[in-house]
Amino acid sequence: MRSSRISFRLGVVVRIILILTIGFAAIFMVIKTSYWLVSLWMGVFVIILCVELVRFHERSLKALREFLLFIKQGEFASMSTVDEKNKEFQEAYDYIINKFRNLRIEKETNYHYLKRVIEHVDTALICLKGEKSIELINRSAMELLQVSMIQDVGALEKVDKELASLIASIQSGGKEMIRFIRHGRIMKLSIRATEFTLDGQLYKIVSLQDIKSELEEQELESWQKLVRVLTHEIMNSAIPITNMVSMARNILVDEDNKYKKIQGLSEGEIDDLMVSLSTAESRSQGLANFVQTTKSLTRIPEPEFSDIPVSQLFKRIRKIFKVDLDTASIRLGTELSPETLSVKADPGLIEQVLINLFRNALDALKKIQDPAIQMEGFRTREGGVVIRICDNGKGISKENLDQIFVPFFSTKKEGSGIGLSLSMQIMKLHKGRIEVQSEEGKGTCVSLEF
Repeated sequence: MRSSRISFRLGVVVRIILILTIGFAAIFMVIKTSYWLVSLWMGVFVIILCVELVRFHERSLKALREFLLFIKQGEFASMSTVDEKNKEFQEAYDYIINKFRNLRIEKETNYHYLKRVIEHVDTALICLKGEKSIELINRSAMELLQVSMIQDVGALEKVDKELASLIASIQSGGKEMIRFIRHGRIMKLSIRATEFTLDGQLYKIVSLQDIKSELEEQELESWQKLVRVLTHEIMNSAIPITNMVSMARNILVDEDNKYKKIQGLSEGEIDDLMVSLSTAESRSQGLANFVQTTKSLTRIPEPEFSDIPVSQLFKRIRKIFKVDLDTASIRLGTELSPETLSVKADPGLIEQVLINLFRNALDALKKIQDPAIQMEGFRTREGGVVIRICDNGKGISKENLDQIFVPFFSTKKEGSGIGLSLSMQIMKLHKGRIEVQSEEGKGTCVSLEF
Protein backbone atom coordinates (compact mmCIF):
# COMPACT_ATOMS: atom_id res chain seq x y z
CA MET A 1 0.00 0.00 0.00
CA ARG A 2 2.89 2.37 0.75
CA SER A 3 4.44 1.85 -2.71
CA SER A 4 1.07 2.59 -4.35
CA ARG A 5 0.85 5.89 -2.45
CA ILE A 6 4.40 6.77 -3.54
CA SER A 7 3.55 5.89 -7.15
CA PHE A 8 0.47 8.15 -7.10
CA ARG A 9 2.35 11.07 -5.55
CA LEU A 10 5.26 10.65 -7.93
CA GLY A 11 2.90 10.76 -10.92
CA VAL A 12 1.34 14.00 -9.67
CA VAL A 13 4.72 15.63 -8.85
CA VAL A 14 6.26 14.73 -12.24
CA ARG A 15 3.29 16.19 -14.10
CA ILE A 16 3.39 19.42 -12.05
CA ILE A 17 7.15 19.79 -12.59
CA LEU A 18 6.70 19.30 -16.35
CA ILE A 19 3.91 21.89 -16.44
CA LEU A 20 5.97 24.43 -14.49
CA THR A 21 9.18 23.79 -16.44
CA ILE A 22 7.57 24.01 -19.86
CA GLY A 23 5.47 27.02 -18.75
CA PHE A 24 8.54 28.99 -17.58
CA ALA A 25 10.36 27.97 -20.75
CA ALA A 26 7.51 29.29 -22.91
CA ILE A 27 7.49 32.59 -21.00
CA PHE A 28 11.26 32.87 -21.37
CA MET A 29 10.97 32.26 -25.14
CA VAL A 30 8.40 35.03 -25.51
CA ILE A 31 10.32 37.59 -23.45
CA LYS A 32 13.95 36.89 -24.33
CA THR A 33 13.80 35.47 -27.84
CA SER A 34 11.93 35.82 -31.09
CA TYR A 35 10.88 32.16 -31.22
CA TRP A 36 7.28 32.97 -30.43
CA LEU A 37 6.00 30.03 -32.51
CA VAL A 38 7.99 27.60 -30.35
CA SER A 39 6.66 29.24 -27.21
CA LEU A 40 3.13 28.91 -28.65
CA TRP A 41 3.58 25.16 -29.11
CA MET A 42 5.07 24.92 -25.64
CA GLY A 43 1.99 26.71 -24.23
CA VAL A 44 -0.28 24.22 -26.03
CA PHE A 45 1.75 21.37 -24.52
CA VAL A 46 1.33 22.92 -21.04
CA ILE A 47 -2.45 23.01 -21.55
CA ILE A 48 -2.39 19.33 -22.62
CA LEU A 49 -0.36 18.43 -19.50
CA CYS A 50 -2.82 20.31 -17.28
CA VAL A 51 -5.75 18.47 -18.87
CA GLU A 52 -3.93 15.15 -18.46
CA LEU A 53 -3.22 15.96 -14.78
CA VAL A 54 -6.92 16.61 -14.17
CA ARG A 55 -7.87 13.38 -15.99
CA PHE A 56 -5.22 11.48 -14.03
CA HIS A 57 -6.76 12.74 -10.78
CA GLU A 58 -10.32 11.98 -12.00
CA ARG A 59 -9.30 8.46 -13.04
CA SER A 60 -7.93 7.87 -9.57
CA LEU A 61 -11.12 9.17 -7.94
CA LYS A 62 -13.28 7.08 -10.31
CA ALA A 63 -11.24 3.99 -9.55
CA LEU A 64 -11.61 4.68 -5.82
CA ARG A 65 -15.39 5.14 -6.16
CA GLU A 66 -15.71 1.91 -8.14
CA PHE A 67 -13.50 0.17 -5.61
CA LEU A 68 -15.71 1.28 -2.69
CA LEU A 69 -18.86 0.36 -4.65
CA PHE A 70 -17.57 -3.15 -5.32
CA ILE A 71 -16.70 -3.54 -1.64
CA LYS A 72 -20.21 -2.40 -0.68
CA GLN A 73 -21.79 -4.88 -3.10
CA GLY A 74 -19.30 -7.64 -2.30
CA GLU A 75 -18.31 -7.99 -6.00
CA PHE A 76 -14.70 -9.00 -5.50
CA ALA A 77 -14.46 -10.63 -8.92
CA SER A 78 -15.24 -7.29 -10.65
CA MET A 79 -12.54 -5.53 -8.64
CA SER A 80 -9.86 -7.31 -10.63
CA THR A 81 -10.81 -5.26 -13.73
CA VAL A 82 -10.28 -2.07 -11.75
CA ASP A 83 -6.84 -3.25 -10.75
CA GLU A 84 -5.77 -3.79 -14.35
CA LYS A 85 -6.70 -0.20 -15.32
CA ASN A 86 -5.19 1.42 -12.22
CA LYS A 87 -1.79 -0.07 -11.67
CA GLU A 88 -0.94 2.58 -9.08
CA PHE A 89 -3.62 1.08 -6.79
CA GLN A 90 -2.74 -2.55 -7.54
CA GLU A 91 -1.03 -3.27 -4.25
CA ALA A 92 -3.73 -1.52 -2.20
CA TYR A 93 -6.47 -3.38 -4.06
CA ASP A 94 -4.75 -6.73 -3.59
CA TYR A 95 -4.25 -6.11 0.11
CA ILE A 96 -7.84 -5.02 0.78
CA ILE A 97 -9.31 -7.78 -1.39
CA ASN A 98 -7.35 -10.42 0.51
CA LYS A 99 -8.49 -8.91 3.81
CA PHE A 100 -12.13 -8.97 2.77
CA ARG A 101 -11.85 -12.49 1.40
CA ASN A 102 -10.27 -13.70 4.62
CA LEU A 103 -12.99 -11.98 6.67
CA ARG A 104 -15.68 -13.54 4.49
CA ILE A 105 -14.08 -16.99 4.80
CA GLU A 106 -13.80 -16.54 8.57
CA LYS A 107 -17.43 -15.43 8.75
CA GLU A 108 -18.61 -18.41 6.69
CA THR A 109 -16.47 -20.77 8.78
CA ASN A 110 -17.88 -19.42 12.04
CA TYR A 111 -21.43 -19.63 10.66
CA HIS A 112 -21.06 -23.25 9.57
CA TYR A 113 -19.31 -24.13 12.83
CA LEU A 114 -22.15 -22.59 14.86
CA LYS A 115 -24.75 -24.26 12.64
CA ARG A 116 -23.05 -27.65 13.05
CA VAL A 117 -22.98 -27.24 16.84
CA ILE A 118 -26.66 -26.29 16.91
CA GLU A 119 -27.54 -29.26 14.70
CA HIS A 120 -25.92 -31.66 17.18
CA VAL A 121 -27.66 -30.19 20.22
CA ASP A 122 -30.42 -32.46 21.51
CA THR A 123 -32.56 -29.50 22.58
CA ALA A 124 -34.95 -28.27 19.89
CA LEU A 125 -34.01 -24.70 18.89
CA ILE A 126 -35.74 -22.15 16.66
CA CYS A 127 -34.10 -18.77 15.93
CA LEU A 128 -36.45 -15.97 14.88
CA LYS A 129 -35.35 -12.86 13.01
CA GLY A 130 -37.81 -10.13 13.90
CA GLU A 131 -41.25 -11.31 14.92
CA LYS A 132 -42.07 -14.12 12.49
CA SER A 133 -39.17 -14.90 10.15
CA ILE A 134 -37.38 -18.15 11.07
CA GLU A 135 -33.65 -17.69 10.57
CA LEU A 136 -32.65 -21.16 11.76
CA ILE A 137 -34.29 -24.37 12.97
CA ASN A 138 -32.18 -27.34 14.04
CA ARG A 139 -32.68 -31.03 13.35
CA SER A 140 -33.99 -31.74 16.86
CA ALA A 141 -36.77 -29.18 16.40
CA MET A 142 -37.75 -30.56 13.00
CA GLU A 143 -37.89 -34.10 14.38
CA LEU A 144 -39.82 -33.02 17.49
CA LEU A 145 -42.45 -31.09 15.53
CA GLN A 146 -42.29 -33.44 12.53
CA VAL A 147 -41.74 -30.65 10.00
CA SER A 148 -39.24 -29.95 7.23
CA MET A 149 -37.26 -26.72 6.78
CA ILE A 150 -39.61 -23.77 7.34
CA GLN A 151 -39.09 -20.04 6.87
CA ASP A 152 -41.96 -18.49 8.79
CA VAL A 153 -43.71 -18.98 12.13
CA GLY A 154 -46.99 -19.12 10.23
CA ALA A 155 -45.94 -22.52 8.85
CA LEU A 156 -46.10 -23.88 12.42
CA GLU A 157 -49.86 -23.31 12.43
CA LYS A 158 -50.10 -26.61 10.55
CA VAL A 159 -48.61 -28.23 13.66
CA ASP A 160 -50.71 -26.29 16.17
CA LYS A 161 -52.10 -22.74 16.00
CA GLU A 162 -51.61 -22.14 19.72
CA LEU A 163 -47.98 -23.29 19.47
CA ALA A 164 -47.28 -20.90 16.56
CA SER A 165 -48.87 -18.00 18.43
CA LEU A 166 -46.94 -18.82 21.62
CA ILE A 167 -43.57 -18.98 19.84
CA ALA A 168 -44.22 -15.63 18.14
CA SER A 169 -45.38 -13.87 21.31
CA ILE A 170 -43.23 -15.33 24.11
CA GLN A 171 -40.99 -12.70 25.69
CA SER A 172 -37.31 -12.95 26.56
CA GLY A 173 -36.81 -14.90 29.78
CA GLY A 174 -40.34 -16.26 29.57
CA LYS A 175 -41.27 -19.89 30.17
CA GLU A 176 -44.49 -21.50 28.99
CA MET A 177 -45.96 -25.00 28.80
CA ILE A 178 -48.24 -26.27 26.06
CA ARG A 179 -50.08 -29.49 25.29
CA PHE A 180 -51.32 -30.49 21.83
CA ILE A 181 -51.81 -33.56 19.65
CA ARG A 182 -49.61 -34.07 16.57
CA HIS A 183 -50.42 -36.96 14.21
CA GLY A 184 -52.32 -38.72 16.97
CA ARG A 185 -49.48 -38.33 19.47
CA ILE A 186 -49.69 -36.20 22.61
CA MET A 187 -47.00 -33.51 22.85
CA LYS A 188 -46.20 -31.74 26.11
CA LEU A 189 -43.60 -29.03 25.60
CA SER A 190 -41.78 -26.57 27.81
CA ILE A 191 -40.92 -23.40 25.86
CA ARG A 192 -38.27 -20.82 26.80
CA ALA A 193 -37.06 -17.74 24.94
CA THR A 194 -34.15 -15.31 24.97
CA GLU A 195 -33.64 -12.22 22.81
CA PHE A 196 -30.54 -10.40 21.57
CA THR A 197 -29.67 -7.67 19.08
CA LEU A 198 -27.10 -8.13 16.31
CA ASP A 199 -26.24 -5.34 13.84
CA GLY A 200 -29.38 -3.50 14.92
CA GLN A 201 -31.59 -6.51 14.19
CA LEU A 202 -33.61 -8.21 16.95
CA TYR A 203 -33.27 -12.01 17.18
CA LYS A 204 -35.08 -14.45 19.45
CA ILE A 205 -33.96 -17.99 20.28
CA VAL A 206 -36.78 -20.28 21.35
CA SER A 207 -36.02 -23.67 22.94
CA LEU A 208 -38.59 -26.45 23.02
CA GLN A 209 -38.23 -29.40 25.37
CA ASP A 210 -40.45 -32.46 25.42
CA ILE A 211 -41.32 -32.89 29.09
CA LYS A 212 -43.94 -35.58 28.59
CA SER A 213 -41.71 -38.31 30.04
CA GLU A 214 -40.83 -36.21 33.10
CA LEU A 215 -44.48 -35.35 33.76
CA GLU A 216 -45.55 -38.97 33.32
CA GLU A 217 -42.82 -40.11 35.69
CA GLN A 218 -43.96 -37.62 38.35
CA GLU A 219 -47.59 -38.65 37.84
CA LEU A 220 -46.63 -42.29 38.09
CA GLU A 221 -44.72 -41.71 41.30
CA SER A 222 -47.72 -39.85 42.74
CA TRP A 223 -50.06 -42.67 41.76
CA GLN A 224 -47.74 -45.24 43.33
CA LYS A 225 -47.77 -43.34 46.63
CA LEU A 226 -51.56 -43.06 46.48
CA VAL A 227 -51.94 -46.77 45.68
CA ARG A 228 -49.74 -47.73 48.65
CA VAL A 229 -51.93 -45.67 50.99
CA LEU A 230 -55.18 -46.99 49.50
CA THR A 231 -54.15 -50.63 49.56
CA HIS A 232 -52.98 -50.33 53.15
CA GLU A 233 -56.24 -48.73 54.31
CA ILE A 234 -58.43 -51.10 52.29
CA MET A 235 -56.66 -54.17 53.64
CA ASN A 236 -56.96 -52.82 57.19
CA SER A 237 -60.73 -52.67 56.65
CA ALA A 238 -61.27 -55.76 54.49
CA ILE A 239 -59.45 -58.26 56.72
CA PRO A 240 -61.47 -57.50 59.91
CA ILE A 241 -64.70 -57.65 57.88
CA THR A 242 -63.74 -61.07 56.53
CA ASN A 243 -62.86 -62.31 60.02
CA MET A 244 -66.13 -61.05 61.52
CA VAL A 245 -68.16 -62.63 58.70
CA SER A 246 -66.43 -65.92 59.36
CA MET A 247 -67.18 -65.67 63.10
CA ALA A 248 -70.85 -64.84 62.41
CA ARG A 249 -71.13 -67.78 60.04
CA ASN A 250 -69.76 -70.11 62.74
CA ILE A 251 -72.42 -68.83 65.13
CA LEU A 252 -75.26 -69.42 62.67
CA VAL A 253 -74.33 -72.88 61.34
CA ASP A 254 -73.19 -76.12 63.00
CA GLU A 255 -70.45 -78.50 61.97
CA ASP A 256 -72.73 -80.11 59.37
CA ASN A 257 -73.32 -76.66 57.80
CA LYS A 258 -76.93 -76.61 59.00
CA TYR A 259 -78.62 -73.62 60.56
CA LYS A 260 -78.60 -73.59 64.37
CA LYS A 261 -81.74 -72.85 66.26
CA ILE A 262 -81.40 -69.37 67.67
CA GLN A 263 -84.04 -68.02 70.00
CA GLY A 264 -85.91 -65.07 68.51
CA LEU A 265 -84.84 -65.81 64.89
CA SER A 266 -86.86 -67.82 62.42
CA GLU A 267 -85.27 -70.03 59.81
CA GLY A 268 -86.18 -67.49 57.10
CA GLU A 269 -84.50 -64.68 59.03
CA ILE A 270 -81.41 -66.81 59.52
CA ASP A 271 -81.40 -67.52 55.79
CA ASP A 272 -81.59 -63.78 55.01
CA LEU A 273 -78.80 -63.17 57.48
CA MET A 274 -76.65 -65.83 55.80
CA VAL A 275 -77.25 -64.21 52.39
CA SER A 276 -76.16 -60.84 53.83
CA LEU A 277 -73.05 -62.39 55.34
CA SER A 278 -72.22 -64.14 52.06
CA THR A 279 -72.57 -60.84 50.21
CA ALA A 280 -70.33 -59.07 52.74
CA GLU A 281 -67.78 -61.90 52.49
CA SER A 282 -67.89 -61.80 48.68
CA ARG A 283 -67.38 -58.01 48.52
CA SER A 284 -64.62 -58.04 51.10
CA GLN A 285 -62.91 -60.83 49.14
CA GLY A 286 -63.37 -58.73 46.00
CA LEU A 287 -61.68 -55.81 47.74
CA ALA A 288 -58.82 -58.07 48.80
CA ASN A 289 -58.41 -59.32 45.22
CA PHE A 290 -58.50 -55.74 43.93
CA VAL A 291 -55.78 -54.80 46.38
CA GLN A 292 -53.66 -57.75 45.32
CA THR A 293 -54.03 -56.74 41.68
CA THR A 294 -53.30 -53.10 42.47
CA LYS A 295 -50.16 -54.02 44.38
CA SER A 296 -48.62 -55.08 41.07
CA LEU A 297 -48.29 -51.36 40.28
CA THR A 298 -45.88 -50.89 43.16
CA ARG A 299 -44.17 -54.29 43.33
CA ILE A 300 -42.55 -54.82 39.94
CA PRO A 301 -39.42 -56.94 40.33
CA GLU A 302 -36.09 -55.54 39.23
CA PRO A 303 -35.36 -56.55 35.61
CA GLU A 304 -32.84 -59.30 34.92
CA PHE A 305 -31.36 -58.17 31.62
CA SER A 306 -30.35 -60.47 28.80
CA ASP A 307 -30.11 -60.22 25.01
CA ILE A 308 -33.45 -61.31 23.56
CA PRO A 309 -33.96 -61.83 19.81
CA VAL A 310 -37.04 -59.80 18.87
CA SER A 311 -38.07 -62.58 16.47
CA GLN A 312 -38.48 -64.92 19.47
CA LEU A 313 -40.72 -62.40 21.22
CA PHE A 314 -42.90 -62.13 18.11
CA LYS A 315 -43.12 -65.93 17.75
CA ARG A 316 -44.09 -66.23 21.41
CA ILE A 317 -46.87 -63.64 21.05
CA ARG A 318 -48.16 -65.29 17.88
CA LYS A 319 -48.32 -68.65 19.68
CA ILE A 320 -50.10 -67.23 22.76
CA PHE A 321 -52.82 -65.49 20.72
CA LYS A 322 -53.11 -67.99 17.85
CA VAL A 323 -56.63 -69.09 18.86
CA ASP A 324 -57.85 -65.48 19.23
CA LEU A 325 -56.37 -64.52 15.85
CA ASP A 326 -57.91 -67.49 14.06
CA THR A 327 -61.30 -67.06 15.74
CA ALA A 328 -61.58 -63.38 14.78
CA SER A 329 -59.89 -63.87 11.34
CA ILE A 330 -57.27 -61.24 12.15
CA ARG A 331 -54.30 -60.87 9.82
CA LEU A 332 -50.99 -60.69 11.70
CA GLY A 333 -47.93 -59.30 9.98
CA THR A 334 -44.37 -59.01 11.27
CA GLU A 335 -41.45 -56.95 10.05
CA LEU A 336 -37.90 -56.93 11.40
CA SER A 337 -34.99 -54.76 10.33
CA PRO A 338 -32.54 -56.40 10.61
CA GLU A 339 -33.81 -59.96 10.97
CA THR A 340 -31.26 -60.55 13.75
CA LEU A 341 -32.51 -57.58 15.80
CA SER A 342 -32.23 -58.12 19.54
CA VAL A 343 -33.00 -56.10 22.64
CA LYS A 344 -31.39 -56.09 26.09
CA ALA A 345 -34.30 -56.58 28.49
CA ASP A 346 -35.99 -58.84 31.01
CA PRO A 347 -37.76 -61.58 28.97
CA GLY A 348 -40.65 -62.08 31.40
CA LEU A 349 -41.40 -58.39 31.93
CA ILE A 350 -41.18 -57.43 28.25
CA GLU A 351 -43.38 -60.39 27.30
CA GLN A 352 -45.94 -59.17 29.84
CA VAL A 353 -45.90 -55.72 28.23
CA LEU A 354 -46.36 -57.17 24.73
CA ILE A 355 -49.23 -59.36 25.96
CA ASN A 356 -50.97 -56.28 27.42
CA LEU A 357 -50.52 -54.32 24.19
CA PHE A 358 -51.59 -57.21 21.98
CA ARG A 359 -54.70 -57.81 24.08
CA ASN A 360 -55.63 -54.13 23.74
CA ALA A 361 -55.16 -54.40 19.98
CA LEU A 362 -57.49 -57.41 19.85
CA ASP A 363 -60.14 -55.50 21.81
CA ALA A 364 -59.84 -52.53 19.43
CA LEU A 365 -60.50 -54.78 16.41
CA LYS A 366 -63.92 -56.00 17.52
CA LYS A 367 -66.58 -55.31 14.84
CA ILE A 368 -63.88 -54.08 12.43
CA GLN A 369 -63.91 -55.22 8.81
CA ASP A 370 -60.69 -56.83 7.59
CA PRO A 371 -58.95 -56.55 11.00
CA ALA A 372 -55.14 -56.58 11.02
CA ILE A 373 -52.26 -56.27 13.47
CA GLN A 374 -48.70 -55.40 12.50
CA MET A 375 -45.69 -56.11 14.73
CA GLU A 376 -42.49 -54.26 13.81
CA GLY A 377 -38.97 -54.15 15.15
CA PHE A 378 -36.21 -51.82 13.97
CA ARG A 379 -33.13 -49.91 15.05
CA THR A 380 -33.19 -46.12 15.31
CA ARG A 381 -30.58 -43.76 13.85
CA GLU A 382 -29.18 -43.27 17.38
CA GLY A 383 -28.76 -47.03 17.83
CA GLY A 384 -31.81 -47.70 20.00
CA VAL A 385 -34.39 -50.43 19.42
CA VAL A 386 -38.10 -49.90 18.80
CA ILE A 387 -40.78 -52.60 19.03
CA ARG A 388 -44.12 -51.46 17.64
CA ILE A 389 -47.61 -52.98 17.59
CA CYS A 390 -50.15 -51.36 15.27
CA ASP A 391 -53.80 -52.15 14.58
CA ASN A 392 -56.37 -50.78 12.17
CA GLY A 393 -59.07 -50.63 14.84
CA LYS A 394 -61.35 -47.88 16.05
CA GLY A 395 -58.55 -45.80 17.55
CA ILE A 396 -58.59 -43.66 20.70
CA SER A 397 -60.44 -40.37 21.04
CA LYS A 398 -58.52 -37.19 21.84
CA GLU A 399 -60.27 -36.97 25.19
CA ASN A 400 -59.10 -40.45 26.23
CA LEU A 401 -55.64 -40.31 24.66
CA ASP A 402 -54.26 -38.19 27.48
CA GLN A 403 -55.64 -40.52 30.19
CA ILE A 404 -54.73 -44.00 28.96
CA PHE A 405 -51.72 -44.26 31.27
CA VAL A 406 -53.66 -43.12 34.34
CA PRO A 407 -54.06 -46.09 36.72
CA PHE A 408 -57.60 -47.54 36.87
CA PHE A 409 -58.72 -45.59 33.78
CA SER A 410 -60.25 -47.91 31.20
CA THR A 411 -62.69 -47.60 28.30
CA LYS A 412 -63.60 -51.30 28.65
CA LYS A 413 -66.35 -52.38 31.03
CA GLU A 414 -64.33 -55.33 32.30
CA GLY A 415 -60.97 -53.55 32.21
CA SER A 416 -58.96 -52.88 35.37
CA GLY A 417 -57.14 -49.90 33.89
CA ILE A 418 -53.68 -50.92 35.10
CA GLY A 419 -52.30 -52.68 31.98
CA LEU A 420 -50.78 -49.60 30.32
CA SER A 421 -49.71 -48.12 33.66
CA LEU A 422 -47.90 -51.34 34.46
CA SER A 423 -46.34 -51.39 30.98
CA MET A 424 -45.08 -47.83 31.42
CA GLN A 425 -43.44 -48.69 34.73
CA ILE A 426 -41.75 -51.72 33.21
CA MET A 427 -40.37 -49.57 30.38
CA LYS A 428 -39.12 -47.02 32.93
CA LEU A 429 -37.22 -49.81 34.67
CA HIS A 430 -35.66 -50.62 31.28
CA LYS A 431 -34.59 -46.96 30.85
CA GLY A 432 -36.99 -46.79 27.90
CA ARG A 433 -40.38 -45.32 27.20
CA ILE A 434 -43.73 -46.21 25.68
CA GLU A 435 -45.37 -43.98 23.06
CA VAL A 436 -48.94 -44.17 21.78
CA GLN A 437 -50.02 -42.72 18.44
CA SER A 438 -53.70 -43.00 17.61
CA GLU A 439 -56.39 -41.37 15.50
CA GLU A 440 -60.04 -42.13 16.02
CA GLY A 441 -61.35 -44.36 13.24
CA LYS A 442 -57.86 -45.03 11.81
CA GLY A 443 -56.15 -47.27 14.36
CA THR A 444 -53.45 -47.19 17.01
CA CYS A 445 -49.69 -47.75 17.14
CA VAL A 446 -47.90 -48.37 20.43
CA SER A 447 -44.09 -48.18 20.40
CA LEU A 448 -41.68 -49.52 22.98
CA GLU A 449 -38.50 -47.46 22.68
CA PHE A 450 -35.37 -48.90 24.28
